[in-house]
Amino acid sequence: MMEEVLEIEGAASEEAMPQITPESEEKDYTGVENTEEDYAAIIEGDLEVLRRSIPGLEGIRDITELENPVRYGALRDLGLSPEEAYRASTPAKRAPRPDNRAHLRSSVPKAARSPEGSISYRDLEIAREIFSGVSDAEIQRLYRKVTR
Repeated sequence: MMEEVLEIEGAASEEAMPQITPESEEKDYTGVENTEEDYAAIIEGDLEVLRRSIPGLEGIRDITELENPVRYGALRDLGLSPEEAYRASTPAKRAPRPDNRAHLRSSVPKAARSPEGSISYRDLEIAREIFSGVSDAEIQRLYRKVTR
């Protein structure tokens, strides 16, 4: 009776064990078959994510339209998300350089400058004391006449 039990157990265990052949050794045991259809689905999903999340890529129809599609694919194979792979494979755009010549400009606009030949504020005060009945415009006109 022991022999019968051993035979039944041995038969069950041999059937449950997979047979290793040269063909089965070449199979991918990760559980995911690598077919072109799967890559096409992955790329289409990546394109949808890129179109939604990155401005300027709304009209992209193919992964080859990216600036560096080979680098993008390599980064995706390493496990980066579509956004991370795109940003890592695309060179950063530099902002325009600021104008560093602000220190060379006058702080007083040209319209606010006093024209040549006009009387200074201190001299105008002195002239008001001397010429008490004359308006400021008349003092300015007289000053220009004298200094020219």
